[in-house]
Amino acid sequence: MADSIEDVIHKKLLELLRIYLIIGGMPAALEEYLSSNDLMNCLRIQTALLQTYRSDFGKYAKISQHKYLQKVFDTAPRMVGQRIKYSNIDTDTRSRDLKNALNLLALAGIVKPIYLTKASGLPLGAQIDEQKFKLNFLDVGLMQNSCGLQGRLSVEEDFMQINAGAVAEQFVGQELAAYSDKHQQGSIYFWAREKRGSMAEVDYVINIGSNILPVEVKSGKEGKLKSLRMFIDEKKSKLGIRFSRDRLSYYDKILSIPLYMVEQMPRLAGSLTR
Repeated sequence: MADSIEDVIHKKLLELLRIYLIIGGMPAALEEYLSSNDLMNCLRIQTALLQTYRSDFGKYAKISQHKYLQKVFDTAPRMVGQRIKYSNIDTDTRSRDLKNALNLLALAGIVKPIYLTKASGLPLGAQIDEQKFKLNFLDVGLMQNSCGLQGRLSVEEDFMQINAGAVAEQFVGQELAAYSDKHQQGSIYFWAREKRGSMAEVDYVINIGSNILPVEVKSGKEGKLKSLRMFIDEKKSKLGIRFSRDRLSYYDKILSIPLYMVEQMPRLAGSLTR
C-alpha cells in the first residue's frame, strides 16, 4: 500500500491540501480562489463571512444573549482540540450563560460538540459524558482565519504542527462528520482513559459497521501512538487509524492515511475489518 502513490503526486496533493486548509470549504471563498487564484481575496471573504455570522445572532437569540454568543464564537476556533472549560472562555461569565450560548451555536451548526464516549459498544452516543467535550468549528478556513494562522499555513513546511495540530484536527473532524452515517447526524466522539499513571486520549472514535475504531491526527512517527495502541488493546479493536502527512500504509494494526485521503477512510478501513 505504501508504494501506491508516487512521491511527486503525494507532495502535490499535500500542497493542494495546504491551500484547502487556508481557503476552507465555504462556497464564496472557494469560488473566489478558483476564479482569481488570489488567497488575499479569499481571506477577505472569510473575514466578511465571520462578521455575517456575528450579525445573525439576533435571528436565534435575545439581545441580552448576544455578548455570550460573541464570547463563545470568538473563542471556539482557538480551542479546537482542547477539552472545553467554561472558565477558559471567560472567567467573568457564569458557566450557565456560556453553556446556553454554546448550545445555541451548536443548534445553528456553527460549532459541533465532540463528546467523550466510553466506546464500549454501539451506539457510541449512548455512552457519552456530556460534561466532557471538545469542539469543532464550522469550517477549517474560517477557523484558521479567526485564529490568524494563514501566514503560518502559507510558509511552514509541516502544517500538522501549526497551533499544536489543531488545524489538522479540525479538518479531520469536519470531514469525519461530513462522511458519517446519515443516521448519526454528523455526531463525532473522542475517548480518554483517566486513570492515574495510565492516562490516554484519542482524538476521535468512529464505527465502521459494527467495528469501533480509534482515530488519531498525528505528525509523529508510529512509536508515538501510545494512546491509539492502548485503545486497540483495551477495546479489542481490529485496527487504529492515523491521519498524517505520511503516505498510505498498513502495519501492525495501524492504518496510516494521508490527510488528503480522509474521504477514503471508510472504504480503506472497511476492507481491513471485514
